[in-house]
Amino acid sequence: MDSPLARVILAVLSGYVIILLLMTAYNWIKIEYPQPPEVVGNTAGVRHAFHHAQAEAAVKRYFQLTPSTRNTIKENLATHLRSMDQWLRELDHAAYQVICLGELHEEATRTFLAETFFTGFRIDTLMLEAKPEVLNGIRRRMNAGRRYFPLLGADGLAIWRATEARNPSIRICGIEETDRQAKRQPGRSGTRDRAIAANFWRAFIPGERHVILFGALHCANEKNWLFHNLRSKAGAIPEEGLLNACVLGEHQNGVVEAFVFFLDAIGIAPKTFVIADTQALHPWIYKAFQELDHNIMRKYDALIVFKS
Repeated sequence: MDSPLARVILAVLSGYVIILLLMTAYNWIKIEYPQPPEVVGNTAGVRHAFHHAQAEAAVKRYFQLTPSTRNTIKENLATHLRSMDQWLRELDHAAYQVICLGELHEEATRTFLAETFFTGFRIDTLMLEAKPEVLNGIRRRMNAGRRYFPLLGADGLAIWRATEARNPSIRICGIEETDRQAKRQPGRSGTRDRAIAANFWRAFIPGERHVILFGALHCANEKNWLFHNLRSKAGAIPEEGLLNACVLGEHQNGVVEAFVFFLDAIGIAPKTFVIADTQALHPWIYKAFQELDHNIMRKYDALIVFKS
């Protein structure tokens, strides 16, 4: 094997092994030490052209109403749009034991929630869309001093740190469907959210305040999704003990962007705001923004809209 050909083959194989090791190390570093995505500034007021046309039409119809009707609509909106601070104060005095926050898994959402909701609200238990072993891995990284690590594609550590800073004795649980649960009934509709609901009830402590941070659809009050399962099987929790809220940036969703444009156009121009009761707005709003009503208002008790 001491021939020139053997030495060439050995050198080539050694080169491939070195390349493979370098690629493996590079991929491990990317996974273990991910970098926050670059924030690209975008101050455009319109990012959803189709819905923007609908918003302009709603503005036109609004100004065709009688002055008294316009004033009634505007007063109704002014009454039911809360600032985040005001809503959190009201929430703190309410009797909710379960609050389901439905989010888009984006950095902007996590930053907003970490800087507002989780720093300004007392909770006993935070329940996340993660399996226990995934959550344990994130906990280890945080304890090791890591500043950034994603959970479902967006920073999970900012939420964790903000929650613990506000609530030093907080319990943080991962209630995602486990591999064992998934194997029991593979492929059947709604089984994942029923498994998550079962995990929730195993971690639930009556009388304490639980916040669930999950993808928006899971927190919708719609058949087969998590919050609907919780509400239909709440048992000892009274109806007023459960709340679901959708959290959206003003440009993350077309119908929300259209509604914000409408508010600006009629002179309300709120910053970050909360519709604390999605069923309390003037009937004209639901007619003018039927997609907003159908896709969000009917499925969530509250809507949180943040401006970036």
